[in-house]
Amino acid sequence: MDLHAIISMLSEIFTIVGLLVGLPLYIAGVSVRGFGGRWVQTDGVVAATASGPVIRWFDSTGEVHEALADSHETEHLDPGDDVTVWFSARSPERCRTHSPDHDGKALRLTGLILLALGVASAILGVVLLFL
Repeated sequence: MDLHAIISMLSEIFTIVGLLVGLPLYIAGVSVRGFGGRWVQTDGVVAATASGPVIRWFDSTGEVHEALADSHETEHLDPGDDVTVWFSARSPERCRTHSPDHDGKALRLTGLILLALGVASAILGVVLLFL
């Protein structure tokens, strides 16, 4: 086998793997972010209770909600400290202290890299046909 045949064969393999694996990964990453629902950002405060520290926040209608302050972001906070909270628009009693912008980001990035590899390999394969 000469170098041209080896590069052509690798180009076909990278095209198939890049497109067949990259597209589902990217779709899965977009789905994870989309199915997570809409999160509303607000300010919460850490409070001390008999069951341990909790985070309290107001939803968009003015009701007070609370959840255990057991996340990595809140373990070093003292009662009375402010913390940024994202709560679910559908069920405001659910909250999180980390940004929802990162949901599915690794899947989307990996999918985009594999898609780019697949497209570049496909272009290389077409170019190799004419050499």
